[in-house]
Amino acid sequence: MRPWVLAFHLLGVVLWMGGVLTFSRVLGYHTREAPSVRPRYTYLEGRLNYLVTIPGAVITLGCGLWLMSIYGMQWFRVALWMHWKLGLVGAVAVIHLFLTLKQREIGRLPPEAPLKRALFAAMHGTLGLLLIAILILACVQPMSGP
Repeated sequence: MRPWVLAFHLLGVVLWMGGVLTFSRVLGYHTREAPSVRPRYTYLEGRLNYLVTIPGAVITLGCGLWLMSIYGMQWFRVALWMHWKLGLVGAVAVIHLFLTLKQREIGRLPPEAPLKRALFAAMHGTLGLLLIAILILACVQPMSGP
């Protein structure tokens, strides 16, 4: 059973991280577009977030918790790398929630409203760095118990 749960966990990671990285990039592009095009961007951002990114997050988190239950609490106590990984995954989740709220806010603004790109560029870069750190922790597993 564990290989199947792991496979779906990784599928969720690809959907979530690919979706949230694309989502943050498209929000940045949205800020540079002409007012006539912005409503279409809002529609596309919503579809990307609700049909790809959020389901990916649910699959990732659900299968990740399932995997942790398979390994058990004794393993979790000594796998200190997992504690760090979960903290970084929490940061990704907070950024995803923040981007979702910003996207909803932008959708309510008039198309002519001025928007700043720097925030979305910073979020995109931060997500990329978090992804790298999470992958290193998951593959190398430093601080592992005996």
